Amino acid sequence: MIKKTVMMKNQNLYSEPLTPDNCVFLLIDHQVGLLSFCTSMDPLTSKNNILGLAETARAFNIPTILGNSWPQGPNGPTLPELIDMFPDHKIIDRPFVNFWEHEQSVQAVKDTGKKKLVIAGIALEVCVALPTISALQEGYDVYVVVDASPDFNSLITQVTTTKLAMAGASVTTWVNVLAELAKNTQRNGKYIAQFLRKYVGQYHVAVDNFLATAKTAETVADHVGFEMPTESEFAEASEDQHVLHPSQ
Repeated sequence: MIKKTVMMKNQNLYSEPLTPDNCVFLLIDHQVGLLSFCTSMDPLTSKNNILGLAETARAFNIPTILGNSWPQGPNGPTLPELIDMFPDHKIIDRPFVNFWEHEQSVQAVKDTGKKKLVIAGIALEVCVALPTISALQEGYDVYVVVDASPDFNSLITQVTTTKLAMAGASVTTWVNVLAELAKNTQRNGKYIAQFLRKYVGQYHVAVDNFLATAKTAETVADHVGFEMPTESEFAEASEDQHVLHPSQ
C-alpha cells in the first residue's frame, strides 16, 4: 500500500502550477508555408492563437526558443510577426525532424534551467509530438498547446492529442496557459483582457459592445488599458447594435 501511494504521488507530474518563473516556451516551426497548408483549423484562427501564445510569453518575460526547419523549402520562413515580437532572438534552424535530436536546440532548453516546457508548433503530429515524447522520457513536464499547433486535418489532431495525453503530456490551449500564468486578475487582468480582445474575435466584439454601453466602461478601460471609443465610433456601434449610451 505504501509503495502504491508513493507511485501515485510521483505520477502527479503537474502538481506544481505553471508560473512565469518555472517554464520555458518552445515555438517550433511556426513557418509561413506550414501554416498555409496545415488547415485543421482556419489559418487566421491558428495564426491568432500562435501570436496570442507568443505575446503571453513576452508579457511575462518567459524564456522563449524559436526553431524552424527547411526554411529555404516549402516550409517557408518563420512568421514575420514572431520575428518582430522577438527581434533579439536567434531562430534555431535544425536539420533534424525531431527538435529533441538537435543538440543545439536541446542545449538551448537546458541552458534555461527550466523543467516545465510549453510547446507549440506546426505540425502537431511531428514537430510537437516527437520532442514532447522525447522530453517526457527525460523527466520534463510538457504542456502541449494544441490550438497553436495546427495539422493537416482534425482527425490527425484528435489522434495525436490522445497519444500525447496518454504519454503524460498536459494537453492545453493558449488561453488556458495565459490564465494560469496570469493567476491574479487584479495584477495581471490587463493581459487577459488585452490579449483576448486582440486575438479572439468574439471577445473583441464583446469588449467593444461593453465599452460602448456599460456605465462602468471608463473605469474598466482605465484598469486594463483599453481606449474608450470616440463619439463617432460610439455612434456607429449604437446604430449597428441599437445600444444605449452609458449615460442613459
